[in-house]
Amino acid sequence: MWIDLFQSSSKPILLLFILGAVRLSNAASVDDPAPMLRGWIDEVLSIAYSGHGNENLPARVRPSLEKTFAFDLVTRQAMGPGWRQFSASEQKRVTDLFTELMIRTYSSRVVGTQRPKITYGATVDVSPDRREIPTRVTTTTSTEPIAVVYRLIKLPAGWRVYDVLIEGVSFVANYRAQFDGIIQNGGAAAVIRTLETKLAAPAGSHS
Repeated sequence: MWIDLFQSSSKPILLLFILGAVRLSNAASVDDPAPMLRGWIDEVLSIAYSGHGNENLPARVRPSLEKTFAFDLVTRQAMGPGWRQFSASEQKRVTDLFTELMIRTYSSRVVGTQRPKITYGATVDVSPDRREIPTRVTTTTSTEPIAVVYRLIKLPAGWRVYDVLIEGVSFVANYRAQFDGIIQNGGAAAVIRTLETKLAAPAGSHS
């Protein structure tokens, strides 16, 4: 079963202690991607609610999303084990198409009548290079806050989102369930055709 995840944030006494606290604070800020995630989300929402509506929104939010998400990693995970069957050129084509689909689908859903309110929970250390940040999203159309958990990985370029859980459902697992059968029946060519078809559909119908 799958769902469309897009449809449906002491007072030290001595100078030595002060300097030590500053060092610890700086180290924590490097290991905790929460401030960066908040900044990224605020940036995207500011663009989305700048008064221009959906006009060229995918292109406008793309730079922000590209520095937020590890689209290449998300694509590999969404394709699952079948990814290894793709040639280098097929992998690049699938990554480009799937990235475009994610950006366009997100863009078609992000603008509502009012900017959503996001509450951020405490960062959870999963491993030395992985974190989870729980958030609660309140919109004008939701009677209850929506639970959204961001999974981040520390790459050479910095922290990047590699998966999102919406009400406990993994974005990556959701799409992998859809693509497993497509890959088994038609390989990379079938995946490419499927993605091209989705992108050719009217905006707002992507899933």
